[in-house]
Amino acid sequence: MLIAMAMTSAMLAAIFYLAWKTQGHKAHALTWSLASIAVTGQWCVSIAAGWFPNIESYWVTVSTFGLVVITLAMRGHCQRTDCKFLPENLWPFSGAILAAIVWFTYGSPHVGLRTGILPVAGSISLFLSTAMVLRFRKNPRPAEWAIAITMVLFAISQLAAATAAFMQGAETVAAYNALYRSINFISLPVGYTGVAMFAIFMLASDLSEQMREIAVRDQLTGLLNRRGFAEQASSAYSTARRTGRSVSVIMSDIDRFKFINDELGHAAGDEALCHFAKILEHDRRGEDILARMGGEEFAIVLPGTDIPESMQIAEELCQRLEDTSFEIDGELISMTASFGVATISDHDTCLTDVIIRADKALYKSKRAGRNRVDLDSSQIMLLPDGSLTRKSA
Repeated sequence: MLIAMAMTSAMLAAIFYLAWKTQGHKAHALTWSLASIAVTGQWCVSIAAGWFPNIESYWVTVSTFGLVVITLAMRGHCQRTDCKFLPENLWPFSGAILAAIVWFTYGSPHVGLRTGILPVAGSISLFLSTAMVLRFRKNPRPAEWAIAITMVLFAISQLAAATAAFMQGAETVAAYNALYRSINFISLPVGYTGVAMFAIFMLASDLSEQMREIAVRDQLTGLLNRRGFAEQASSAYSTARRTGRSVSVIMSDIDRFKFINDELGHAAGDEALCHFAKILEHDRRGEDILARMGGEEFAIVLPGTDIPESMQIAEELCQRLEDTSFEIDGELISMTASFGVATISDHDTCLTDVIIRADKALYKSKRAGRNRVDLDSSQIMLLPDGSLTRKSA
């Protein structure tokens, strides 16, 4: 069994290394590969236990490998989740734990303490890693729940092993020593393999999410692309219909973008698009949906916003863009954009109907001289006192 576990750990190390090599050189994948190599070393030490001159030297060696595994595994979770509540360098803590093991092995021999410290350290690291995984995102994915549950069960088994070890006291007690070995015989192979397999599942889940983000995000501006916009806009429309909330759409288009691209170059055009995207993102709510629809055209969906509110937002965006320049090759460049606004009506069957009306208002703004905001004239009208009302009213 020890040989089989050593070979399994070596294969897991290779899998994590390949994941690091092929999935964007993620630091945590390489760290987990090194942890798996350390696990392989730990199993090899157990295989060669009879070659050690005494039990003390064997235990210090296997404990050293175990602490390397614990440290690297937890470090990998820190790297993946960008953990802030643990120090970046965990090795001094591992060194202190190893010093305690050495002391209770050679300095002041105590069988219970020397064998119980390592599983306690392992269980603490597993609980901390579980917290990192589950706190990483608001709604953990299935792979994250799977590895979290596995780590908690593994941690509990290590606490049970530590309890059996501590109950031996200073001298070896055959019954408790047998219990300690039995728990580890079952839990260590299952725990190591289970956590590693679910870590691979988690890496695959991360890659899947990354590919999905690429599929629904505009790579230049970071906003949603047309596909991502369609998915979220449909959900916003369904929510509006179900709850009776209003929802508005602002369509916008950079004025004379072709001139920027042709006269100043494509780098300036890209910078202009990114600059405009930042203007649109400024002070937006979490529920607002922003997208680059293609070329220089952008869209914003504003749940819970009526015509006067969305009109005000569009006016503010229009003015902020006009007042804010961006720099290209040391030269300040100014630009403007046109905006069209529409809100949901009783006749709409989907949000596309609202988008079409907002698009018509946008082109009306373009024809009227650009750098302005226009309203969906088929739906509302401007009263003499400056207020807005629906034509049907």
